[in-house]
Order: sequence, then structure tokens, then C-alpha cells
Amino acid sequence: MFEEMTYNYILSEMLSNVPDGLSTAEGSLLYNACAKQAARLEEAYTWLRFFEKNMYDDTADLDHLIASGNERGIPINYSTFAEFKAQFNCEMSPGELLTFGDYNYTIFTELDAKNHIYLIGCNTEGSAPNHVFCDLAPVEFKEEFEWGKIIELVKAGKDIEETEIYRSRLLANYGAKAFAGNRAYYNYYITLIDGVGGIKMERRIADLNVINITMISDQFNVPSQGLIDKVQSEVDPEINAGEGEGLAPIGHKVKILPVASTTVDIETKITYEADYTYEDLASQIDKAVEDYLLELRKNWVNTNETVVRILQIEAHIAEIQGIVDVTGTKLNGIESNLNVGDTIPIKGVLTCN
Repeated sequence: MFEEMTYNYILSEMLSNVPDGLSTAEGSLLYNACAKQAARLEEAYTWLRFFEKNMYDDTADLDHLIASGNERGIPINYSTFAEFKAQFNCEMSPGELLTFGDYNYTIFTELDAKNHIYLIGCNTEGSAPNHVFCDLAPVEFKEEFEWGKIIELVKAGKDIEETEIYRSRLLANYGAKAFAGNRAYYNYYITLIDGVGGIKMERRIADLNVINITMISDQFNVPSQGLIDKVQSEVDPEINAGEGEGLAPIGHKVKILPVASTTVDIETKITYEADYTYEDLASQIDKAVEDYLLELRKNWVNTNETVVRILQIEAHIAEIQGIVDVTGTKLNGIESNLNVGDTIPIKGVLTCN
């Protein structure tokens, strides 16, 4: 709305209204007076553009989007901290600090006194530490300490919800009125449950009194049985199915199901630049493929079928520095795109010739 209100435009408009006979040349008294005001007015219009942009959820920046979402009772999913089981050669104390590389950890509670197994938490929030299974060392010297290691992920850390995903979730709420039992109601309240990344709903054809709700985890993978049981209990406990003991209204029998997955084995031929080999780039190639499949899994809730496309796999790999060309890609042994239907694609064996 105020894009044209630049310093030069404002100054030109001001000088054009000066009465005839008065000097408006650069350096004149009138020019200097108008120039100073034009600079301040441009600043004011810049702030007006900022306020206008952040008045609306479809253009607001993240901070204002969060404020708007909080007003509507739709908070953003903030990042969380990963928790692990760790084993040591000796007794440790709650509150002790441990370290490995860029990450520090805090000991929470003792889980197994005999085997010195403890619950620990990473002090860095987000999903990056989830797959770091490493040796640990105490930050402060401990004479009896010889070794420590992470042995199991207990609770995955989560990244803060992506801005555009949050924006879409918030905007969708404007056109959907959540009334007990309608789709908007189920979608809103179930996706608030910790661990749920998205859902799809349908009535069971054989029994129209049963609603099947298929869910994907907030890590955009097949949810664990523990998470399925947790959501089932909160929505419609099986022992009292249809009695309205959970989120589901009385008369609604709800069955929570995990999203199905399809393993995608990938075989491709890669041409490397001089001084580069597969061994040099293996981790980057693996990540490029996984990033593409993750994009497809994140879009699962918005589509009835997912197609894994050879062109996209080759394009993601070709972006890696050191790779000249990618050809002859096969998905599950066939040189064509793979339609996985309403399942989510999971990376299987990646073979690079």
C-alpha cells in the first residue's frame, strides 16, 4: 500500500508544490528543509508497511503469527529437548553435567542402580541430537568415572514448527468451525496431542458407526504403538468405546490407526567430479534422498496419494557439490516413478553405482 512512498518520491512531491520563483535547487534552503522531512517520512511509511504486513496472518512474520495464534487458542509447537537412557561404569548423581562434542547433557534420575543406567536430557533443544548415540564424559572431574554412553532414545526432541506449516494450520482454522464431532473438531484437538503430526479421517464402510482416524507422528514417520495407544486413550478409550469418555462425543466409536509405510529401495548411477568419490559424499547423498522423502511425508495429510519421482531424487542429489550427473535411477527395481498411494515413503537400500 505504501511501497511508492520512498525518499525520492516524497521529496519530489514536496518540491513540486513550492511556489514559483523560489529556488528548489539541491543545497538551497527549501531543498534541505524538504529533504530532511522526506527522510523522516520515508521512515514513517516503512513502519506503516511493517504494521500493515503484520496485521494479517497470511503475511505476518513469525513473532506476530505466534501472537495471533495465541489469541485464537492455536499456539505454535515449540521445540523440545531430547531425553535418553545412558549407562555408566559408576554411580552418578542427578544434576551432573555430561558432554560430547557440541552437546551437553544433564542427569535427571536413576533408572537402574545395579547397572548404573540413568535418564538424561540434552541441553540443546531440537531434533538434531536425537540420533547422536555417543560416549559421554563428565564436565567436572570424577575420579571413579571410566566410561559412559547413550544407549537409548527415550523422548525425541522436536524442532519448532516450521513457519509456513504453522501459518497453514492457523489459516485453516479461520474457515473451519470446531463443533463437537465434526472434522474440524477432531483435527484441531487430536493434533494438539503431543506426538501427533497430522491425521486423516473416514467412516468404516462395514460399520458406519466407527470412525477410522489414521495418524502420522510429529517426526513424520509411522507412530509407535505407545503413541497410538496414548492417542486412542485420549480420544475414545477402547474399554468404553462410544461412551464419550474421551475427546470423541458420545455415540462416536473412534479407532486410531498408524499411517502405513512403503519402503523405497533406490538404485542410481552418479558421475563425480575429479577428486570426489562416493565415499566422500555418501552421507550427503543419503541426506539429500531422505530430505526429499521427508518433504513427501510432511505433505501426506494434504493428499490422497503420494508419488516418489525419479526427477526429484536426481535433482536433490545433483545439487551436492562434487556431483556432475545422476542417471538411470530405479525405484524398487523399476526405472519409473513410484506411486505409494496413501502410505508414506521410507528410505530403504540406497545403491549408488
